Amino acid sequence: MVRVHNRLAVLDHLRRVGTTTRKLVSEATGLSVSASSAISGTLLRCGLLEELEDDERSIRRGRPGKSLALCGGAARVAALKIAVGEVTGRISDYAGRPLAELRREVDISGEDGDRLVALLAELAAALLERTGLPDLDKVVVAVQGKTHSDLSGIVWSPALKHWNIEIAAPLSQRLGADVSVLNDCSLMPEAFRWRPEFSGLDFATLFVGFGVGMGLKINGATFQGKHSSAVEFGHINHMPHGALCRCGNRGCVEAYASDYAIWRRATGGDAIPAHRISDAVMQRLADAARAGDEAARIAFEEAGIAIGYGLGRVYTMIDPLPIVLTGSGARAIDLLEPAIRTGIRESSVDGLGADAPFILVEDTDALVFDAGTAHALAALDQAFARSAAEATEAA
Repeated sequence: MVRVHNRLAVLDHLRRVGTTTRKLVSEATGLSVSASSAISGTLLRCGLLEELEDDERSIRRGRPGKSLALCGGAARVAALKIAVGEVTGRISDYAGRPLAELRREVDISGEDGDRLVALLAELAAALLERTGLPDLDKVVVAVQGKTHSDLSGIVWSPALKHWNIEIAAPLSQRLGADVSVLNDCSLMPEAFRWRPEFSGLDFATLFVGFGVGMGLKINGATFQGKHSSAVEFGHINHMPHGALCRCGNRGCVEAYASDYAIWRRATGGDAIPAHRISDAVMQRLADAARAGDEAARIAFEEAGIAIGYGLGRVYTMIDPLPIVLTGSGARAIDLLEPAIRTGIRESSVDGLGADAPFILVEDTDALVFDAGTAHALAALDQAFARSAAEATEAA
């Protein structure tokens, strides 16, 4: 276990910095120079690392210098996403470099598990064809909706009519790769796993768009429930017996703060639209609110209040957290933020968290792909660190 831990420490350092040297590995991990050199040598022999010529060191010292980097060819991972009206995917190499992306618009609402698995397998095959690669080592499927805590499949999704759909085992059989299934919003904090500015930071990711969802990074770990993905922020009750939510309940935060809720409030309707409200429509609503349209302004204000009350409840249970905000809400932050902070002040103890910082990420698809890729690579690092240690023991 010590050897596994030390190998993971070296791989983690490389994930954070990209390229390094044996000496810098020692300084960053606390390993001795001889230990870091031995571990680097093992990882090089296993094909997980590669040596790069360091021209600057060569000039300075008069002899060839070598830097270390993760070897992209060591493995391939895929991040696939199931959403309302589409399936999307990205393949990346072991160094985390994107190799291909693909989006397919398809009505999946009535599809059963077998057909959904077939669609995902076809998407993965098309991505592999684009890259010319033979196979995948790890696949992460991100889903709108609640997923099983054992990462095996979907409990419920607003994109689908069927419940309790098994995904991981049948897709793994078709692709010959290990498969994990996670809620897309719960997965989002993984995108920041190796970003230095988030090191050691507790934070939440908050998606405000066609739904409302949250992910939590607490004490260095992305939170998952014991029975399901669990962080159903959008379905905290904001207004008992209030507006109808897509989940079937009334009064959820999502029923006031999602795209369809804002559109519904601004246009005077009370039903949930059968179609997804497009980004273009949401942009026009936001522009109308900024131009003085009273109905649109009130819709965004009520959305902000609902989000703020939800965050106030979260902050009452745990310490206030920075919020990484994504989705269409990130593009309308000027309309939402004042009401969000008002809602936090009115609902948390002594207004705790009303000044929590917001970090905006507008490209939600890229965020989910980055998160799925990071989750997959972290799982491979664990497996490779164990297998490298076993190989060392055998030698």
